Amino acid sequence: MTKPDLNEFIAAAQDFRAFCEAEGKATRADLWTVRAILLRLIYHAPAAEQSSQSCDHEVSRCSDESWKLVFHRCAGFPFDYYNLHLKPFEIPSDEVGIGSLCDDLADIYRDLCEGLDLYAQGYLEDACFYWALNYRSHWSIH
Repeated sequence: MTKPDLNEFIAAAQDFRAFCEAEGKATRADLWTVRAILLRLIYHAPAAEQSSQSCDHEVSRCSDESWKLVFHRCAGFPFDYYNLHLKPFEIPSDEVGIGSLCDDLADIYRDLCEGLDLYAQGYLEDACFYWALNYRSHWSIH
């Protein structure tokens, strides 16, 4: 098995972006595509940990409109809501909540795109910092 690779992470992030920006509603079969891309992203995410401790360039925020387009594209999946434990390390835990697959995927899209935009501008270290920070603090939880 290969070790985590930054180029593979970037390729997976670009594949995820392309999937999210494709026309039409996602289908049941697209769940397998998204799953495969997410597994690649998770496996290669440690390669983005190589960066410095700050981002020196301004991140262009993904617009709310773009986020909503991804959310609505993912609404074609056969389900959206799922149960989640709010305190997963407390057993037994009766505190449950509801998660949204569409919301989670749109959030991941936003986090990846903002890093991809930095990467496209030639700021690889900043993109890595941004990807690693957002993976650890946000979308890995999803």
